[in-house]
Amino acid sequence: MDQSRRKFLEGAAGLGALALAGGALAQDKPAAKPDSAPPPGTIPNEVVKREKNPAMEYHSERPLTGSVPAHHHDFDVTPNDRMFIRNNLLTPDLDAAQHRLTIRGLVDRELSFSVEELKKAFPVITTQAMLECAGSGRTAFVPRASGTTWSPTGGMGCPMWTGVRLADLLRAAGLKANAAHVAGQGGDPGIVPTAPPVIRSIPMRKAMEEHTLVAWEMNGTPLPKVHGFPLRLVVPGWVGSASIKWLHTLSVLDAPFKGTYMDDSYRIPRYPVEPGTRMPPDAVSTEDWPVKSIITYPAPNARFKGSAPIPVRGRAWVGEGHVTRVEISVDEGKTWQRARLAPRGDKYAWRTFTFEYQPERFGYVTFLARAWDDRGNVQPIVPPWNPLGYFWNGIHRVGVIVEA
Repeated sequence: MDQSRRKFLEGAAGLGALALAGGALAQDKPAAKPDSAPPPGTIPNEVVKREKNPAMEYHSERPLTGSVPAHHHDFDVTPNDRMFIRNNLLTPDLDAAQHRLTIRGLVDRELSFSVEELKKAFPVITTQAMLECAGSGRTAFVPRASGTTWSPTGGMGCPMWTGVRLADLLRAAGLKANAAHVAGQGGDPGIVPTAPPVIRSIPMRKAMEEHTLVAWEMNGTPLPKVHGFPLRLVVPGWVGSASIKWLHTLSVLDAPFKGTYMDDSYRIPRYPVEPGTRMPPDAVSTEDWPVKSIITYPAPNARFKGSAPIPVRGRAWVGEGHVTRVEISVDEGKTWQRARLAPRGDKYAWRTFTFEYQPERFGYVTFLARAWDDRGNVQPIVPPWNPLGYFWNGIHRVGVIVEA
């Protein structure tokens, strides 16, 4: 084993015992409601919540998780106060002036930067890009999969991100011939000292993709503390856990990182499995999101009067590739009509779709939306079940009442 990789693995083990001690924290599931004050150097949940929109629904307190439902996502760019929260541990209270990012491992030279040095040393990039929790939509699986109770339309967002390309940092450090994965490590502390540090790695092909960033701004302002201040990875289109928050170390490895957040959680079966069964031994790490869409207007059970046209809006996205069309059904999926797609924006941004429905009768009317991508994939009615409830991308359905 390469000496730099051995040193990194030893260091990670010393930080948190990447094994049984933190197993209960590893799974993407809610912990018990806290009954004590948070440790020094962390931010209480109550403080975080004050910066969020009142529509935010909280699914667990420790770790803190929360999101807004689809009808509060009716924005081309997700506002900071509506961006979903998904902590694995606690929210650290870090000082940007003291923070440093280290690049080490299978590189020609180890580098270290302050936030201000990063801003001056490399081209600064701004891009709109999707992030979505792997468990988004988990409650829609039958039988219910274990983990945080994300609603079918909660746990995603598409803000603007500003930072530097991860590829530029790696080129500056110089990659060894056997460099294969890049692991990010976050500075979020656990309730107990033995909690494993949050470390995930991504393959070199994604690390070198030009939209993968080390970011310090969201929507033109410094990252909110709960979203990774002062630095975070942004790995667009992939599961949110790959976008390590409170980033302080990047380690270049010759293989995927071995640890809690790679091997115990954020894994899916390689092939479909019988609902209710255990995770098979040949499971793979979660990566890019399948094609998905949500209806953001109208809200469920909204009321409309008369025969005036009803506008339908939503957002569609896919982890890799691009959305090619969105279709709407007003007869429970018997027939489908094309919605209008807004022009494509940044590579990993969601696309707005619109549809105008002319009421043909009074009473209860439903809208269904399904998206297609450039590889011919379409949103399924029900996606394949998996033990940890990841990658729900089933068709979204909204019902409204048309009154005379």
